[in-house]
Order: sequence, then structure tokens, then C-alpha cells
Amino acid sequence: MFGTVGRKLMNRARIATIGVLPLALLLASCGSDTVEMTDSTWLVTNIYTDPDESNSISNLVISQPSLDFGNSSLSGFTGCVPFTGRAEFFQNGEQSSVLDADYVTLSSLDFDKLPDDCQGQELKVHNELVDLLPGSFEISRTSGSEILLTSDVDELDRPAIRLVSWIAPTS
Repeated sequence: MFGTVGRKLMNRARIATIGVLPLALLLASCGSDTVEMTDSTWLVTNIYTDPDESNSISNLVISQPSLDFGNSSLSGFTGCVPFTGRAEFFQNGEQSSVLDADYVTLSSLDFDKLPDDCQGQELKVHNELVDLLPGSFEISRTSGSEILLTSDVDELDRPAIRLVSWIAPTS
């Protein structure tokens, strides 16, 4: 149907397409060395409430607590129940986008009803998150895939939540 010339042109087009694909994949993999807050589910790995107590989430916790940030919202899982809420982001005291923020205020949190089977370590983590999350936090980057939310309270040892991205930075 295409003849010899047509087949040669189609083969060249295929070869050109095959040659461009690795380049496109390489460029797609070139990204930021920092996972943005809205680009990941953030796993809660540590809750710091008392310097004399263990702060890491125990291996006994079956359901991993997590947070997901939107541009003005928050959703997550306490280890027992899902929840949603509002998130307001600030940089240097001025309202900002989530991408530029060094401070966040979490409010209007709505937690699902606690089931009877939430017990032990899951219940402990759930209660700590329910107590800590409504409030304001300084946002610190400890690495490209870690965030530390430090509660903005007048205490010497301020409570904090360590979050680790479930995806790695892309560079």
C-alpha cells in the first residue's frame, strides 16, 4: 500500500520515536530533590510529646497514620479513623501557598467515630494526633523527603510530628 519509499519513511519515524522516548523519560525523571507537601502522602513516623517517652510509632501499630496536604485542606488517618480539616499556610507571618510555607495552622478537624476495636498502640497514636493536630505548627525540612511539624506553643519541649514521604525525591 505504501510502497518502498513509504515503508522507509515509516521505519525512520519509528526509529526517531524510539530514540526520543529515552530522552523524554530521562527528562521526566529530572525533578526536584524535595518532595512538595501536596505531592505525597506523609507517613507519621514519630510523635514527640514528652522527652522522657518513646517517640517513634511502634512496629505494633498495624495501620500507619498519615497526612495528606491540599492547597487549603488536610486529610489523613490517625491509625484508627480517617479525618479532614482546613489548612492555612504562611511564610514569614504572611499568608502563602503551601509550596512556600514555613508555618501551617490546622483547624476545623473532623474525625470519624472511633471504632471499638481501636486499642493499644493505635489508640495511643490516635489520641496523640487528635490532641496535637488542631493548632499551628512551624514547618521544617529535615531532608528532601522529611518534614517536622513543631507545635507553636509556649513550652520548653514543644510537641512535634515527624512526617516521611512515601515517595522519594526525583533527583
